[in-house]
Amino acid sequence: MVSVIIASFKEPYLDKTIEDLRNKAHGEIEIIVVKDKPMRTAINEGVAQAKGKYIMKTDAHCMFDEGFDLKLIAVHQPNWVQIPTRKRLDPEKWELIEDGRADTDYMYIVKGRGYKDHDKNNDPELKKKLIDDLQIFQGSCYFMETEYFKHLGLLDDVNFGGMGSEALEICLKVRADGGKVKVNKTTWYAHWHKTKATFRRNMNKSLAYLPIFLKQYDKFI
Repeated sequence: MVSVIIASFKEPYLDKTIEDLRNKAHGEIEIIVVKDKPMRTAINEGVAQAKGKYIMKTDAHCMFDEGFDLKLIAVHQPNWVQIPTRKRLDPEKWELIEDGRADTDYMYIVKGRGYKDHDKNNDPELKKKLIDDLQIFQGSCYFMETEYFKHLGLLDDVNFGGMGSEALEICLKVRADGGKVKVNKTTWYAHWHKTKATFRRNMNKSLAYLPIFLKQYDKFI
């Protein structure tokens, strides 16, 4: 079973996200929504309640591929974190935005932040590589075994605070443990992008701790 963890703070598209998950999953899932708490705290509480062998964290404004759950499970390894291809969502119409821009598979790290790697995302040869290594991902959706999440000591909401650098923490701790962060291009999710102001809410503690964390894990970037 896959336990889907959704951290929700006054989310207008939460119900649509839940309905989409239920309609698109081909195996057994449970959906755990933790409302009105800091992101990291909400995810940790969701994982603590999870009954599934696998967890998938997703934002509360996402659409999913048919059978996303079984496509992720089919190739999964115990020490992997998988990220489906990320597409763009129009949440009002609840449909994909098809505007000629490439889907997001690859990102890179600069000073602890992730940026889209446009060259890789547009590379026709890389598009043929359906499972590939990642340096960093955005953080809106990821998949791993529940026990691996706990083994890695995720998520640190003491030092990082409630929000920020979630994907960076995951990636560096996974690599330090000998694991892999993988993009899975056989499936996808579509994400609604909010404003930068929304993303930076409650991030002061995370930004203050970030240089300490990067120094500790620098060789794994």
